[in-house]
Amino acid sequence: MRPTFVYRIVLTLLIVPLMLSSCKEASYPGYRLVEKKFVKEVNADCYLFEHIKSGAHVLKIAADDPNKTFSIAFSTIPVSDGGTPHIMEHSVLNGSKNFPVKSPFDILLKGSLNTFLNAMTADDFTVYPVASMNDKDYFNLMHVYLDAVFNPLIYTEKRIFMQEGWHYELTDKNSPLQYKGVVYNEMKGAFSNAEREMWYQIQKNLFPDNGYRFSSGGYPTAIPSLTYEDFIAFHKKNYHPSNSYIFLYGDADLARELEFIDKEYLQNYDKTEPPAKTQPNAPFTEIKDLTADYSVIEGAPLEKQTYLAMNWVVGSGADPVTNSCLELLGSVLVDQESAPIRKALQEAGIGSDVYSSNNTLLQNIFSIVVQNADPADKDKFREVVTNTLKKVVTEKIDRETLKGAINRMEFRLREGNDAQKGLTYDMRLLNSWMYTGDPFAPLEYEKTLAVVKQSLTGTLLEDMIQKELIDNKYGLILTLKPKQGLEQEISNKITDELAEAKKKMTDAVLDSVVSGTQNLIAFQKKEDSPEAVATIPMLKLADIKKEATWYEPVYDKVGTVPHVYFDVFTNGVIYMNYWFNLEVLTEDKLPYAVLLTQLLGKMDAANYTYGQLDNALNINTGGYSASLASYMPKHDDNSLQPYMKINIKTTPDKLDTSLVLLGDILTKTNLDNKDRLGELLKRLQSQLESNVNQNGYGIAATRLESYCSRHGVFAEKTRGLDYYWFVTDLSRNYNEKSDEIIRNLKEAYNLLFTKANMIGGVTCDKEDFKQYSAKFETFSKMLSDNPVSCNNWKLEPKEMNEGILTASKVQYVLQGFDYEKLGLPWNGKWYVLNQIMSTDWLQTQVRVVGGAYGGFSSISKNGTVTFASYRDPNLSETLNNFKGTVNYLSNFNADSTAMTRYIIGTIADLDYPLTPSQKGDQAFRWFFEQVTKEELQADRDAVLATSAADIKGMSADISKIIDKQVYCVYGNDAKVSQNKALFKALVKLQK
Repeated sequence: MRPTFVYRIVLTLLIVPLMLSSCKEASYPGYRLVEKKFVKEVNADCYLFEHIKSGAHVLKIAADDPNKTFSIAFSTIPVSDGGTPHIMEHSVLNGSKNFPVKSPFDILLKGSLNTFLNAMTADDFTVYPVASMNDKDYFNLMHVYLDAVFNPLIYTEKRIFMQEGWHYELTDKNSPLQYKGVVYNEMKGAFSNAEREMWYQIQKNLFPDNGYRFSSGGYPTAIPSLTYEDFIAFHKKNYHPSNSYIFLYGDADLARELEFIDKEYLQNYDKTEPPAKTQPNAPFTEIKDLTADYSVIEGAPLEKQTYLAMNWVVGSGADPVTNSCLELLGSVLVDQESAPIRKALQEAGIGSDVYSSNNTLLQNIFSIVVQNADPADKDKFREVVTNTLKKVVTEKIDRETLKGAINRMEFRLREGNDAQKGLTYDMRLLNSWMYTGDPFAPLEYEKTLAVVKQSLTGTLLEDMIQKELIDNKYGLILTLKPKQGLEQEISNKITDELAEAKKKMTDAVLDSVVSGTQNLIAFQKKEDSPEAVATIPMLKLADIKKEATWYEPVYDKVGTVPHVYFDVFTNGVIYMNYWFNLEVLTEDKLPYAVLLTQLLGKMDAANYTYGQLDNALNINTGGYSASLASYMPKHDDNSLQPYMKINIKTTPDKLDTSLVLLGDILTKTNLDNKDRLGELLKRLQSQLESNVNQNGYGIAATRLESYCSRHGVFAEKTRGLDYYWFVTDLSRNYNEKSDEIIRNLKEAYNLLFTKANMIGGVTCDKEDFKQYSAKFETFSKMLSDNPVSCNNWKLEPKEMNEGILTASKVQYVLQGFDYEKLGLPWNGKWYVLNQIMSTDWLQTQVRVVGGAYGGFSSISKNGTVTFASYRDPNLSETLNNFKGTVNYLSNFNADSTAMTRYIIGTIADLDYPLTPSQKGDQAFRWFFEQVTKEELQADRDAVLATSAADIKGMSADISKIIDKQVYCVYGNDAKVSQNKALFKALVKLQK
């Protein structure tokens, strides 16, 4: 019934004031509020704005989180393989109108309280995120980043492009001409990884008609084709507010944020038509077939070293339902232990490992990748995958398996165990925001889960398999084969190319290139003026809290088993940890303990097959893992305590089942199944081989530590080259050694998992801990009561100085020693020393001047000082730069402002946000290492009191470490071999 006239008047009188009030509250000068909504999944009001004058898009998640996040992103579609988006990302952070220093980014690293500071280039966008828990610091970071992207010095300072992108390097007319540049060397390092080459070939051939065919990071051989003029044109085209997406998260005042961004930057621009978005590539009529090569060193094995990949283009990466369904399909079809495609490939003898991937671009790429395959198996691979998919559609996906996969997805989304929530949300929503205008859909995961759960009773996923995988002709099958000496071929071609280019240069041009090189080096070495540095906003020491952060661990017993407990709100998740002393084993059995961590939960146990066990863990827990950990009480290397650590997390309603499952794994695992053990060993060897071929820094760092300390030897035996060689030997000789392997595994298994050999650790709130304590006995009764007897391990370090020969295009150069062995005591001021060496001396000499992607140091309270370079074109030159640290410190001089900046940057490394489970982990580490609150406070007091004279006085200590001349280099086989006089031994990855 329609209201009467009088009623309408009354209604108007009541509503209009409310509307006016609401409008007044929602007034944001300069902005149009497009949409405001409360998103329960992030527990916050979310505001979507358009800046009226400039056209910038702005989103604020007004979460009650002190770790505030700001980012600005631009759609940056590459138009070549020259790496323009990536080089631009680096370059704009090298000085701007309001902050005219060579690298505001590096100065902020030295002296900001940031909890995150970086920039990233994706396939189709570039994003500049920062985070801080300090309000003043947060706005400072925002100011510097906005000025960097909108007012960079690249227009007037070409040397920024030369340094960060590429340039001709010629120190004198008689020297060989070279290419140098930070991004150039970074991407040489990136493409040393066979899988990086694989993904490049996949995108290049799946998207021949749009920007995804190019590497946004830059393909190394193409980077020198990029001109400065095209570089500048790219900024003009893409770095405008109309093409920007500004993200705000946390408890900062929204009105203040918006006003600052408007007045300082956006109001200076008028809205324009942004660059055209990437258009979807037209589908193929037939699946493509492609063969390509990747490089291995001369003499490296070629057999069973091929990658096979089936790839389909499926839907939109901006659609959260499609993304979630593809994630589930990857899990249930490929990645789980009993997944049908995994099992079918194993039975067919194709490859050593298989995994799925979903690359969420404008158009998703769903991939199934097999490692360590034979190229002759390509057709068989395709046939096995296709037939298995057809069988799955006919017989349906096992619903228990699917239930477990959905439960794990749901647990991860609801848990929110992430200290950088703002950054996580930002990365989750950018694709949808840019391509559909809707940033909310990826955040509102409840809607997605509701759709996904329909697959438990319907045929949602089976229909997707039929349509998008079986019937879909828009795809590619790639065979990526190893080729010996390919990198040397490419290197020789570049050398010839440069020699030919030099021949064509006149004397005047050569003089110009030499002059340009010298001019660039002078520019790189020149220090910023105090006036320029003073433009970078910074905090004062008074802004820094004086008290050290402390998480109180509580030691008690649950039943008869010692426990460490950390009381914190965890949103209904119980995090459980169990440590088992490894010294019940003899030292020679240590590698078998590592092997056990990679078998437990993947073998049959109790009444479960390994597939059923995998499902049960997915359904009843939020995650299970096993690893090794070592602790040094009082930071004493001789008191090293090694443990196997078991982690499991669940909710109170599933606690009983989770503990029983854990008991089954630790007491009833069947290690006698030779076929299953052989499969897992072969898979593990493949994974470790992939790691040693792409993790150059980690391999060299672990190897270096083993030269210097017992804890370094432990690390090398459990995750370094020694362990890789151990597993490789077992895998290659499995038929002859299987009985011995099983015997050693059983011995370790039976000795480790006893009640007397266990310490428990739990992170949750008090009520959940009461439930845990009541139910723990069920689990503990499953463990044996055997007494414990420990062995004395030697773990003897040996100074080896090795050069590790690889197909890498770059080097990872590391040098260091254990300062305690030189009689040098720990000093909290060393934290500041490390900050200065890393962000000032090594950053400048190794990265800026030397062209490496990174140069830094690390100083551990456990005794180790390390100097390192990352993706480095140099070798001996970098060792000389490490040596030059002593002279740098001997002449160190900094005024009080500079020292304040260094101290603040050091504090930022000590004060960082942690999730509840991470706080528990930190409390437990302090417990095992016997760290006290007073010790942490003493370190913090020492940091805050550090002076320039203190730093200068430490040069003698660093000199003692450098003089030991202990180093390890992982790098290009030709480069390392040319410097063989530096090494005691040259080592090949594959023996």
